[in-house]
Amino acid sequence: MKNYLPIMLFLFFYSSASEAKCTPTTLRCISTSLGLLEQKTLSDSNDGYSHLSLNGKEIYKAKTSYIVVGYDNDGIFKGKKYYLTKATISYTSDDSCYPDKPGAHCGMNAILDLTSGSPIISNEFFSEFGESNITWVSWGKANSIIVIDDELRFKYSNGHVEQVTKDKYSITGSSRNK
Repeated sequence: MKNYLPIMLFLFFYSSASEAKCTPTTLRCISTSLGLLEQKTLSDSNDGYSHLSLNGKEIYKAKTSYIVVGYDNDGIFKGKKYYLTKATISYTSDDSCYPDKPGAHCGMNAILDLTSGSPIISNEFFSEFGESNITWVSWGKANSIIVIDDELRFKYSNGHVEQVTKDKYSITGSSRNK
């Protein structure tokens, strides 16, 4: 056992050092096809925003407590490791989303696409019904379909999301540009 102790210690520290490329204030690190995606919460950022960074460069920020990345959605395997290529981004906005309801917050969503060689973040989209969650995504090469739990359907293509079903209460749908 004495002979194995230095080897075990080396392997422990090497593996933790190789995975520890994220900053200490990062909520989570995710391996992507373009590098390391870091999530930082509002409480760790000290600037009123939560952040997403790719390889240390900010790619998205939102006025919210934290951002959830649906990282198990679409990816590729290189060797034996999984790398994210597309994901959903969801959060509850600290800004009011409904102009006719002051102070009303909503669940915001966007798509993170890493398939083109650089990160693309779609326009934000949300439900007119208030707090809703993405329940299903069908990722495709040309376009993707996203379903929210109130059965609204959205289509993602070329960096843009648009609503493809009409809700009961709105003729225009519910998409907000950044």
